[in-house]
Amino acid sequence: MFKIAIIQFPGTNCEYESFRAVKKAGLNPEFFRWNADKEELKKFDGYFIPGGFSYEDRVRSGAIAGREPIMAIIKEEAGQGKPVIGVCNGAQILVESGLIPGLASHQLGGALAWNNHGYLNIWVNIKNDAPAGRCAFNNYPTGHYFKLPIAHGEGRFILPEDILNQLKANGQTIFRYCDDNGQIKEEFPVNPNGAIYNLAGVCNPAGNVLALMPHPERVEEGRVIFESMKKYLEKNPKLEIRNPKQIQNPNFQNQISKYDKSEDSLEILVDLIITDNEAETLQVALANLGFNEVKVKRFTHWEVGLALKPAVKLIDELIKSNELLNTNKEIPYVNDRSKLKPDSHKLLVRYQNDFTGAAKLDTLVNRLGLASVKSVKQGVLWEIDCGDETWRNILASNILFNPYSQEAQIYGQVNH
Repeated sequence: MFKIAIIQFPGTNCEYESFRAVKKAGLNPEFFRWNADKEELKKFDGYFIPGGFSYEDRVRSGAIAGREPIMAIIKEEAGQGKPVIGVCNGAQILVESGLIPGLASHQLGGALAWNNHGYLNIWVNIKNDAPAGRCAFNNYPTGHYFKLPIAHGEGRFILPEDILNQLKANGQTIFRYCDDNGQIKEEFPVNPNGAIYNLAGVCNPAGNVLALMPHPERVEEGRVIFESMKKYLEKNPKLEIRNPKQIQNPNFQNQISKYDKSEDSLEILVDLIITDNEAETLQVALANLGFNEVKVKRFTHWEVGLALKPAVKLIDELIKSNELLNTNKEIPYVNDRSKLKPDSHKLLVRYQNDFTGAAKLDTLVNRLGLASVKSVKQGVLWEIDCGDETWRNILASNILFNPYSQEAQIYGQVNH
């Protein structure tokens, strides 16, 4: 019986229903922890990366787990034709690892960004939009659609137009959101998260790796996906790679601009009084990538646009509102960069679609009556103490930001 590794990262919480779904499909599941001997992973016939909140979604969903050493082995085994499926957080991990959509050298080729309708825990329909057997997980007729649950806040596929066109031409857009009659419509809630092209599931060029946002492991209708995995292994005992063509991204430029604060705005840097687990996690992840001589510091960054010159009373109201920080465990520095190290490298990261900033603006103006607040932008300021060459390599790894869903700006004076 084919052995399937159910990968467990810190924060994974869907492993047991994943185990049951794989077993019901006639496969032999086995839990495999992220910190076990990764060479043992090669003994398995396939891999399932379940949902959850790996590393509490620190930095961004899938960013840390997608760069764990264990993923290097999964990349190797996927290159040999073994099937790999990632569901929800598992899909985010596959995208952040570069296994999906399948650029050369597993370069980052897309993002799973914040939903445009917030966190969702609802039922959706997805449709098999590819020929039967195009990937290891769709061995049933084109047009087959079924109802599955979703439970995610960051499931919106973002892909550049040139990459999306290649995926469509190559048959990699396996699953798309549809209505109760199988009709694909871009409107909410048919397309629940605003994903480009109604994408719910994308495979790699070879078809043996699938990133899927809905949860097939939670319902009987989803069993066909895992039964397809079994059939793929039975019909392809030598695990021959089909269609090894890689996706090209000739127009991609990892652009980083310089941050300039608007003159009519407040800048608020928020620092934690308690241990910053997110910064600590990033530092460990950087060490795993070979960046050992670094020190990481993180600030939450707010830029608040004002109609009037900022008054002490208004600043006090903003702080006491507890909308921009929790004063029980955080300290605000308003228009004050004195806590920053002058010789460190600093990067301000914001989401291109700043739903958090928009929500805070609505609360401050419409609920708290701060009418002079005109805009709110939320971001994270990373302060990395390291050498210049190390800094360039860290930026190239894209661990600090995903350029398909986020924008990055050099902050303050940085040595180059």
